[in-house]
Amino acid sequence: MKPILKMGRMGRIYLAYRRRQAALHYLPLRLWIETASCCNLRCVMCPNKDVAAADKGLMPLALFQKIIDQARHFALDINLHHRGEPLMNPALFDMIRYAKAARLKVRFHTNGTLLDEVKARRLLEAGLDLVSFSFDGFTRETYERVRVGATFEKTRDNILRLVALRREGARKKPYVVIEKIRFRNQDAEGDSAAVQALRQQFLDAGVDEIIEKEEYVWAEPGAPEVSEQHPCTVCTFPWYAMVICADGTITPCPQDFHAVLKLGNAQETSLKEIWNGPAYRQLRRQFATDIASLTICHKCDRLRRKTVGGVPLQYMATFLTDQLLSYGRLRKWLGTHERN
Repeated sequence: MKPILKMGRMGRIYLAYRRRQAALHYLPLRLWIETASCCNLRCVMCPNKDVAAADKGLMPLALFQKIIDQARHFALDINLHHRGEPLMNPALFDMIRYAKAARLKVRFHTNGTLLDEVKARRLLEAGLDLVSFSFDGFTRETYERVRVGATFEKTRDNILRLVALRREGARKKPYVVIEKIRFRNQDAEGDSAAVQALRQQFLDAGVDEIIEKEEYVWAEPGAPEVSEQHPCTVCTFPWYAMVICADGTITPCPQDFHAVLKLGNAQETSLKEIWNGPAYRQLRRQFATDIASLTICHKCDRLRRKTVGGVPLQYMATFLTDQLLSYGRLRKWLGTHERN
């Protein structure tokens, strides 16, 4: 889609969001499609390890295709991750190819531990647009303390192999990002020279971008109340995005980790019907009039971060650059290897 048409659609979304419209005359631009709700690691900050085994699984290819057959008519991009590790789903590569054939921009986030050479080559051949890696610690001690069950050298080498194979094949895609969390209660990594050396090794090898992000407190049912020092804004997600769990359950936001806010199921109802169905409309009304009644959302610290025009700054900046600039031009536009 041409940038001017994208701007038109985003303008309609912004107006609907600012007016707090409950019924919308458009469909979501962005989808999170959870290809796997299970994970092979037990990371210290991730709630996945606390999810019941019965609630973990893989999205069937047939359900994914049913979703894409609808999304191809309205979505601009899709994320093939949510609560689990996408590379645990053997159908992931077929899913990427199917979504690319539908002319959707496709990306996913991974811990990188399962990306052996065979999977790396299949990933390149599938036509993925962007892959981001969680690599929380640029020394072995820090990384393995956070990413419980992973091996520092193996994950590092998996990432380096992918960018080497991309370069070897003279490919521009996927755009490769490394994400590193800045933990609030963690001392600086011990060997600063080693940290800088690994950072430079990644960039020299061909990693396109290294992002450092503040640690996020998941808005779980048992999470502590968030400080009221900052005003609570209205979440943008119910006006432009949709999350589809591996079993087809629809939720409004990736931060609803345990799918507390169930809005429908893609196995039973079309995405169009769910998007303007009673549950979604009620959610938008509650955001407009009574955020405190949304116990999960009320605890979300992202609603208390800086805003521009009422829109959380972090989401707006990322969303606009993703939509209006190609990933290859993103780093040049930002003028740096890092963005928060």
